[in-house]
Amino acid sequence: MRFIFTIYFIFCCLLFSNAQFTDSTTKFINITSGGSINKTKDGSSYLFNNNTQFNVKKKRTVLNAAAAWLYGLTPEKLTNNDFTLSSNVNLYRHFTDFYYWGLVNYTTSYSLNIKSQGQTGIGIAYNFLNKPNIWLNVSNGLIGELSRIIENDTAVINYQTLRNSLRIQFMFKAGSRFTFKTGNFFQPSLKYFSDHIISSDTEFAYLLWKGLSLNSRLLYNKISRTEKENLILTYGLGYQKYF
Repeated sequence: MRFIFTIYFIFCCLLFSNAQFTDSTTKFINITSGGSINKTKDGSSYLFNNNTQFNVKKKRTVLNAAAAWLYGLTPEKLTNNDFTLSSNVNLYRHFTDFYYWGLVNYTTSYSLNIKSQGQTGIGIAYNFLNKPNIWLNVSNGLIGELSRIIENDTAVINYQTLRNSLRIQFMFKAGSRFTFKTGNFFQPSLKYFSDHIISSDTEFAYLLWKGLSLNSRLLYNKISRTEKENLILTYGLGYQKYF
């Protein structure tokens, strides 16, 4: 476990040291790294949550890419080894608050019994609030999914389905230091409503100095098909920069 922690620490340092700053603000990078450690006489429990986000903005196009890795271990067993890689593009045409989007997403999750899950889709979105200190966005679209999951903790099955994808995002800034933001997904299958995905990602951040912040993150995920869910609370450091 000390070896894993050492690799984790080096990885985080590399992420922070490679940021390049210029006078331009067409690009944005956001890196957060947190976790928790619980040590008892029976052993130690570890939970690490790492996220990287990169955005490129042009006149009518915004490209977003993100990666997340969640790793958890107790003295008895592995609890989390969950990885998500996603990319999406937003296309603006005649209205500044209305846009079309396209999405590609890949997930593998030990805690949710997902061996692999690929999603791709298109939809529309609208900013109901769009100010520097407050933002509310609602989007909806169709997602095609191809998954390989463990059902009933025993059987490995492959299946594909078409989902409706509803997303609500909200951000609020209090002054220049405190930021609250949350993103929530509800993705029911169009064939079976009982087959649905619920996902929520909420973050509190307090700016310390020049983009460096303290943050706390609350994650919730539920996959009805595998009958698995998780609730994760971590705390750590974040760094963001426009360049």
